[in-house]
Amino acid sequence: MQENSLSLLEEKVLHAVQRIQDLKAENEVLRQARSEMEGQLSMLRDQYESAQRDLNEARGRAAAAEQLEDNRRIIEEKVGGLLDKLDAIE
Repeated sequence: MQENSLSLLEEKVLHAVQRIQDLKAENEVLRQARSEMEGQLSMLRDQYESAQRDLNEARGRAAAAEQLEDNRRIIEEKVGGLLDKLDAIE
């Protein structure tokens, strides 16, 4: 019976050692995958920040263009009014 117990213990220890080796290998694969994902995340954050800067610049240009358009309309209305006054004088 003692020999049977030792064989069973040996089998369980060998199984545990194999499982530990498998888990270590799996852990290394997961570490590499995590590292790759962290790199991708960093790249995506950089792209997001760049896109945000581009968007803010575009919004600023759009606001400036809108202001210029408003000024153009005001000038056009004033010039039209002045031309009407000149036409009325003649």
